[in-house]
Amino acid sequence: MPPPLLTVSVKLPGRRIKVAHPAPGGPARPDELLPFMYAVDNAVIAVGVAQQRAQGRTITCSKGCDTCCRAQPVPVTPAETLALTRRVQAMPAAQQARVRTRFADGVARLRQAGLFDTLMRDEPTTSPQQALAVTATYFGLGLACPFLEDGACSIHADRPFVCRQYLVTSPATLCADPLSAPVAVVPMPLRPVGAMLKAATAVAGRPQLTVPLMLALVYAERHHDELQHTADARKTLTAWLENL
Repeated sequence: MPPPLLTVSVKLPGRRIKVAHPAPGGPARPDELLPFMYAVDNAVIAVGVAQQRAQGRTITCSKGCDTCCRAQPVPVTPAETLALTRRVQAMPAAQQARVRTRFADGVARLRQAGLFDTLMRDEPTTSPQQALAVTATYFGLGLACPFLEDGACSIHADRPFVCRQYLVTSPATLCADPLSAPVAVVPMPLRPVGAMLKAATAVAGRPQLTVPLMLALVYAERHHDELQHTADARKTLTAWLENL
């Protein structure tokens, strides 16, 4: 039996939007709430895109453009590491083997570059300067997303918050080096990642931090027990909505 429909009103600058989507009731893991959260995020993104178009700008992202998928670290929430792991586990054997090999190769390169322990931290990075240095080193490795197939995302419907919200109006080629190129990122009115980290902290019992998508499977395995924690679904969703 599918979960009941939940309708929420989300406040944006100058307006409100209503979103209706199935959402679990009772105890639930944070990852089980992601489909509802993604539905809300999609509605928020649609508003951001409409505002850009109203100002005469064009979104240059499109299927087949994989520039941002070939170097960026893509920070994901702990709940998303479990969701991505379960997505991989559900793949046909041949595809799963390919994807797992890409993950393993990426993790090995991060270890060789001396970034693994820093990126798998349980404490916040000490300074913005250190975070920028780590990000620059990561970009230099040119690690393509393990889910990239023939220049397209193979898990598009289940892609993380950051992938959904990263849209640009500048030439797509600039996304290969966003640290120095004048990339025009579409501003989004809400921040679902930070809200998820805050909402999930109460469930996990400790502060939550993002981890690069490339380390999602390793993180989910290392924190397996913690990621199984549940809490009242509506309470977690309320906390998420309040922190957006």
